[in-house]
Amino acid sequence: MRKILAIALIPLFLAPLAYTLAQPIAIAELPLGSKLTYKLGGVYVGNKTYEVLGWSSSRGRRCKLVKVSLSVNASGSFFYRGINSTSEFCYDERGRPLKEVLYIPQEFNSSYTRVEITYWWEGEEVFPHRSLIRLIGEKMENYDVLLNEGLMIKESGGKTEKFRVSSENLSKVLPFVPERLTEPYVDLSSIRLKEGYARRYGDFEVKVLSLENVQTPAGLFPCYKVLLSGWTEDGLPYNSTVYVTVKEPRFTTYYITNIIGIKQTGYVVEANIPEPGLNKWIIYLVMVLVMLAVLAFSLKKRRKAGEKRVTS
Repeated sequence: MRKILAIALIPLFLAPLAYTLAQPIAIAELPLGSKLTYKLGGVYVGNKTYEVLGWSSSRGRRCKLVKVSLSVNASGSFFYRGINSTSEFCYDERGRPLKEVLYIPQEFNSSYTRVEITYWWEGEEVFPHRSLIRLIGEKMENYDVLLNEGLMIKESGGKTEKFRVSSENLSKVLPFVPERLTEPYVDLSSIRLKEGYARRYGDFEVKVLSLENVQTPAGLFPCYKVLLSGWTEDGLPYNSTVYVTVKEPRFTTYYITNIIGIKQTGYVVEANIPEPGLNKWIIYLVMVLVMLAVLAFSLKKRRKAGEKRVTS
């Protein structure tokens, strides 16, 4: 009975976990070694930290590996008071997630230990046309969602089932719906923003409203104020006001996400971003060349001085 209850609570746990992990944070330009910590407010209160670890790959495509640590309280929740988890994301050059690994905390007492999600993107779409969701643990389940075809293939216990899916019934056929399938996605650091910029991606629109200085505990940042608006896959109106730094590498300093009156906010409290620098071997080579140039100049000067002494 206890195990059945734990499995039944998986959607209640994973839904807010996916929601708080996938906020409008610019990723594409962040160099390796970067670390951003955000203070969250609204439905989920706590901290979220992004750490850019290095390079990885997904289905042969290179992507930037980012660890996300989450420690939040889900206000108003009856089933849990807090969520503490570490997850991994891998982003392509345009900041789109190619794969995600969500680790389920042991204290959740579930037969599942993690969720692995792989995404396929094409062109400028803001929803992946294919998503493979794998629940891993004592029991293995795969959910292959072909959104453009309106089809989902479930594999569990050696059985394969097919379901027709649409934006209206995803939550009825999936144990949980990844946020990438419910809210349109555009990484703001992959766009060349400027005042007056406006662009539509299907039903999703990006507008740069103004330039503003944003004061945070991590410092004062000149930012573009960007409005993201559209409709979720559930047909709900969606908008986010996001402040993205003007200076590169660009990142989000503050955001307010609103879905039918449900708001979630986040502002940066720590921003450690390595300064772009030359490769140490290039620096060493430049130093050697400078030293050789100085030595050559010194020898030439001495030779000329010796010639003067001889002629005199």
